[in-house]
Amino acid sequence: MATSPTFVGLKGQNLIYAVTLCCSFGFLLFGYDLGFMGGLTTSTAFLDVFGNPNASLLGFLVSSYEVGAMFGAIFVFLLGDRFGRRPNNIAGAIIVAIGATIQSTTFTLPQFLVGRLVAGFGLGIMTTVIPIWLTECAMPKSRGRMMAMQLSNLIMGLIIANWLDYGMSSYSGSIQWRFPCAFQIVFCIIVCCMAPFMPESPRYLCATDQIEKAAISLAALRGGFPDTPEISRELEEIRYAVAIEARETGSWSDVFRDNGISGSTRVLIAFAANFFQQLSGVNVMSSLGPYVFQESIGMNRHDALLVSGGLQVFYFLSSLIPWIVVDRVGRRRLFILGSAGMGICMTLSSIFVGIGGAGLGYVAAVVLYLFQTFFTLGWQSNMWVYPSELLPLKLRLRGGALAVVSQWLWTFLVVEITPSMITNIGYKSYIVFAVINFATIPVVYSCFPETSQRPLEMVDLLFEDREGKRPSIHRVVRDSVNKGFVTGMETRLQEDGRTRVDNEGILEDKGTVGHLEHVSF
Repeated sequence: MATSPTFVGLKGQNLIYAVTLCCSFGFLLFGYDLGFMGGLTTSTAFLDVFGNPNASLLGFLVSSYEVGAMFGAIFVFLLGDRFGRRPNNIAGAIIVAIGATIQSTTFTLPQFLVGRLVAGFGLGIMTTVIPIWLTECAMPKSRGRMMAMQLSNLIMGLIIANWLDYGMSSYSGSIQWRFPCAFQIVFCIIVCCMAPFMPESPRYLCATDQIEKAAISLAALRGGFPDTPEISRELEEIRYAVAIEARETGSWSDVFRDNGISGSTRVLIAFAANFFQQLSGVNVMSSLGPYVFQESIGMNRHDALLVSGGLQVFYFLSSLIPWIVVDRVGRRRLFILGSAGMGICMTLSSIFVGIGGAGLGYVAAVVLYLFQTFFTLGWQSNMWVYPSELLPLKLRLRGGALAVVSQWLWTFLVVEITPSMITNIGYKSYIVFAVINFATIPVVYSCFPETSQRPLEMVDLLFEDREGKRPSIHRVVRDSVNKGFVTGMETRLQEDGRTRVDNEGILEDKGTVGHLEHVSF
């Protein structure tokens, strides 16, 4: 029997935890980058350097990062499949470090904007690849929990950013804002040191015909041997799914086609999930928390920074709840619960801010704390794992990239317009987000299939033809929550994976069609 493989001396669930930790530092960087600019928007030392910009320009200073991230996701969409999950992640971290250096050494507005765009580009690469890498390495029954653990670190990044801004506010001079800008580099270094020693995605390795490496990676992640029946069967299931998908032509335009796997429909749902998450209003608090508490609720700068820092601590504690429930309750129920709770919180905030007064202002702040709880329960970790579960392997990276483009596009919009909204329409800003959250509920109920605890290859079977024709998305949704149907699909997948003769015939056919470029790292 072959030797049980390990990475950095780890295997099985411990190795999956190590991959999760590596991914977590990438998302900690994500949270930090979202959060540290919030404190700078109320820093006189920072604002004086750029001529005290108005609300619109200030919004663009913050949101330019999202523009860069959107282009980073587009890069992955066009070229990401040429490289492995790890190399993309490392490259993204290096680019973020370069952008952070440009920001922290700037004396002009154009240079700072370039730094924001460059760092955003790197983060766009990382946030596209990391969820896919983790999803493809984790076990089906714990994927959601691994993602929830990772995203708690995103909030830890927000906490570090807010409290670092708070601590640096007592210093005079440009170090007050230059140090928070430069601190991004610390997390980039950690990612670059850890990622090379982690296993590559077995599914990516299969898709690039690196079968021996895939067997080793999968065996290490499952804590077994490459030739044990369970691991051999899972590897055959992956190869079977790869071969089926490879029979269709492969190009970036596949995301807009059905291709026998409802590809365009699944990409659209992934895109919509990111749309609804960002239009919930969460990034109003993540990116502009101090500004909202100061300009909308009426606190002074010291209290606004303090309350914003406390909000992120509360946000982190709330993020521990999904560790327990995300894989038990299911994706759809949590989406609906989160949207309902966020809609109610935004409605109450509009009432309290609209009536006005210091007392009701603090009540509104409490409601916004609860908003973060509903967000992390319903949409944070749940949304990040959902596109990777829903999309077929052939479209997972490109479709995931489009989904992340959606995220950054709408994040840019929200962060860009929020200062102007608060200035011009005041409490009505919260009504806009409340309406969007309530509108999300029927869309999720009717169009979002359940993917929790489903093998990734089994999700493909949910979209196959029924009675000789393509099923509607409503039929797919009904089948996805039908326990009898799901059990039958899991049995069928196992049988197909064991049918070696048929598999080998399909795998031979694979050589006649285009497939991903072989790149090792």
